[in-house]
Amino acid sequence: MKEIKFNPIIGRLVVVPNINSEPTPDDPIATQAEILQFAADTEYETTYNPDLLNEVIDTFGSLTVKETPDSTTVEEGVESITEKV
Repeated sequence: MKEIKFNPIIGRLVVVPNINSEPTPDDPIATQAEILQFAADTEYETTYNPDLLNEVIDTFGSLTVKETPDSTTVEEGVESITEKV
């Protein structure tokens, strides 16, 4: 199985020689097929923490935008956007 890691220098996922390797400039950029295969072969434990989610929502007030800085009105639940001219 190929090992894929994020290379922060180039901002891409790359194929590394083994799981203990850090990305280098010589590593090839991972193809979409390689990324999909890696995702299918790799099991990561995920957890859902509602307390953490509520803390984020409380901190930022909302996760939706009601008005943008350039006065573009965004209505929640509506698929169209009206721009003020």
